[in-house]
Amino acid sequence: MGKTALCIKMLQILNSGRVYKISELASMLETNPRNIIEYRNELEEAGYVIISTPGKYGGYKLDRTSVIPSIKLSEPEKNALTEGSGYILSRNDFMHKDDFRSAMAKIYSSLKHEAEDDPTLVNRFPLVMPLEELKERYDTLKDCIPPSERGKGKVLSITYRSLSGEEKERRIHPYKLFMYNNAWFVLAFDERSGDIRYFKLNRITAFTRTNDLFRKLLSFNESDYLDDFGMKNNGEWYEIKLLLTGNYATLVEERIYGKNQTVEQTSDGTLLTVSMQNKEDIKVFVLGFGEHCQVLSPAWLQEDIKNVSKHLADLYS
Repeated sequence: MGKTALCIKMLQILNSGRVYKISELASMLETNPRNIIEYRNELEEAGYVIISTPGKYGGYKLDRTSVIPSIKLSEPEKNALTEGSGYILSRNDFMHKDDFRSAMAKIYSSLKHEAEDDPTLVNRFPLVMPLEELKERYDTLKDCIPPSERGKGKVLSITYRSLSGEEKERRIHPYKLFMYNNAWFVLAFDERSGDIRYFKLNRITAFTRTNDLFRKLLSFNESDYLDDFGMKNNGEWYEIKLLLTGNYATLVEERIYGKNQTVEQTSDGTLLTVSMQNKEDIKVFVLGFGEHCQVLSPAWLQEDIKNVSKHLADLYS
């Protein structure tokens, strides 16, 4: 039996809660007593707390005051838990705050931990919909999603408001809940279009859980619809080139806006090259930089920005 296996075996023995003499452990592990001290040092380096009791009836005992097996968290790990907890609980779109507080309380109760101030999190554009209403939609959709790959889910009847403000009745088969740009969405098969679509939860104005059941399409592959940049099936990808000046020449270096992004410093400013989806979103993105952004390509985006600028000039003339 190798050294790693012997350390794990010793940990399992000590986890019983009683005190073991070094000679007793050596006998049980069929090794030299000198090795027991080495194994103890190895386990303590890994974060386990092993208590050494001197005297005739002394020996080694595992500290079981924290989660079993007793792993001692480092100070950076404790701080990460605290700061991460504060970050999550500060968000106005996290759906499980009460359960999360309860779980963290159990973890903190098993650690020697000083309370720290939660980090300040400012949600610049919070949703108008109250969290309680959003959570009701979230919980209903979650309950309708199939519990396993070939399990059955429940069909949901919804009233959905489009960007144009038009409301339509739809029957959807919920596949997955996800967050994009600080808003919750559900990826679902839409019976009306016969296709898989994205639905924003706060645009669902009414919903009814039906008794009809469904299974996910055999052809469904989540990676076809979602990736690190959000919704893959959200329109064609366009490579755009922008020249940023003023403060934006520096600020544009601080974020990733899309795929294959490059940032290059030039004598005229900062050249941003990036691939993005959805023409309307791209147009809004560019206009957000105001007069400090020049579109170098593509031509359609240059023309769109010209037309918008002309329309704005007419509005304020």
